[in-house]
Amino acid sequence: MRSTGAPDVGVDGEVIEAIPPRKLVQTFRMVMDEAMASEGFTRVTYEIGENKDGVTKLTVVHDLDGAAKLAVLMAGGMEAEGAGGGWSWILSGLKTRGETGSLRDGQQR
Repeated sequence: MRSTGAPDVGVDGEVIEAIPPRKLVQTFRMVMDEAMASEGFTRVTYEIGENKDGVTKLTVVHDLDGAAKLAVLMAGGMEAEGAGGGWSWILSGLKTRGETGSLRDGQQR
């Protein structure tokens, strides 16, 4: 992402709860945009479970109360401006990585 002019740190936060391998809760703040950074920290909860037939189920809940600008970004509303496609884009990349070991661009990391 640095090749596109993005800063070294785009998001910061901290883990506030971890129950391996089932649950992770963290704070989340977009720092690469001053307006979004000023909205403060939001909260993301990841829960991993198993569906019928042994299929892994990932549930992501991002509490965006009070973070209207970040909500637009995470919903994919700024993709046309080159800001990424939000959670659907992020989770699609995660799925690709889990299934193939490669990122969206085909590179191993």
